Amino acid sequence: MPIDSKFHQLKRAKKIALLWLIGAACIFLLATIAEYRQWLTPWPAWAALIKMAAEAALVGGLADWFAVSALFRPIPARFPIPHTNIVANNKSAVANNLSHFVKDKFFNEEAITRLVNDAKPAQGMARWLRQPDNADRLSRFFSRSLAGVVNTLDDKPIQDMLIKGVKRAVGKIDFTPMAAGTLRVLTKEQRHQEVLDQLLVKIADIAQREESQAFIADKLYSWLKLEYRRLEKILPTTWLSEQGADIASKALISILADIAEDREHPVRLSFDRQLNEFAQRMESDPAMAEKMASIKARLLENDALQDYLIQVWGDVKVWLIKDVAKPEGKFAKRVSHALQEVGRSIENDSKLADAVNVHISEAGRAMAPELADFLTEHIRKTILAWDDKQMAEQIELNIGKDLQKVRINGTLVGGLIGACLFLIERAISLF
Repeated sequence: MPIDSKFHQLKRAKKIALLWLIGAACIFLLATIAEYRQWLTPWPAWAALIKMAAEAALVGGLADWFAVSALFRPIPARFPIPHTNIVANNKSAVANNLSHFVKDKFFNEEAITRLVNDAKPAQGMARWLRQPDNADRLSRFFSRSLAGVVNTLDDKPIQDMLIKGVKRAVGKIDFTPMAAGTLRVLTKEQRHQEVLDQLLVKIADIAQREESQAFIADKLYSWLKLEYRRLEKILPTTWLSEQGADIASKALISILADIAEDREHPVRLSFDRQLNEFAQRMESDPAMAEKMASIKARLLENDALQDYLIQVWGDVKVWLIKDVAKPEGKFAKRVSHALQEVGRSIENDSKLADAVNVHISEAGRAMAPELADFLTEHIRKTILAWDDKQMAEQIELNIGKDLQKVRINGTLVGGLIGACLFLIERAISLF
């Protein structure tokens, strides 16, 4: 409710309470004047009843007015009597008690668990994320925020961090067992023989090409001219080179065909043996381990690697800034689709939703002590920093309307008690 509205309601409630008090005072004055001026002779019992009820109502109204006013201001203002201006005088106690009340009642484990169980934040989050507009807004906000952070960052520290991170990650990797394990996987179930078959087919295809035969013929021609200069002058070296190239390619293709068709061919067996020996050396030979460590060290100190990582960071930064600036950027779209998928997954999987709620509850319970200490201390310091008069005015503004009804009730109850006492007095006088 707006403060102005509260102020007008409080002012109106004070006027009504004051009118009740003035009414009781007027009735009491009129009854007293009538009694002493003997307007009614003899003085009737009903007039005495009205006078006593008005007198008691006036006393009750004044007493409650004092009690209510004493809560919020000193009475009198210059030299206040004790136990007035109670709210301001107890500001420290109010700050401490309110902060501890908030901590004890709102930040205990039972309250947080009950809040999460009642609110079911996972389901609510899933319903919200499942809406494309919501996911788009969140993704655009995340993208713009990330681009803003990236754009304001100094490139040099990021580059250094990236290079150090890669070096640290690569430095922890032992390439020797990794390479040996990779080789073992490749040779498992004769997978390497399939690679050899593909290699044989490729070599045979290359050997059959005209440019390959021309290359071999050219090499034979050069060899004949170099090794047999005299014979080269009387022999048809060009024809011999071409025939030799044809024979060589056919022989090579024949050999390759034999290897491909014979699963127990000596070349295949030798290939198996060499790979197994190489894998064993990688696993057990210290020299091989040292060589792999040397390769890793050279890789880590390679300037090309560092330049590549710097270039990667620069390219990612430029791409992200340009992409976010587009109305339909790819990054924001991908984030939006991912958020929608998260929402659908949580909504369609009750176990996943329950797990998310449990994690939120656990996180809330874990954060509660520190968060409670921070908030309660903030509440306490904020209240202590308030001006005494402003604090009293704010509290009166919120509860003063009801307190004015206490004043009215005091006037009515006082009048009722006065009437009862008069009747009791008259009843006793009849005996």
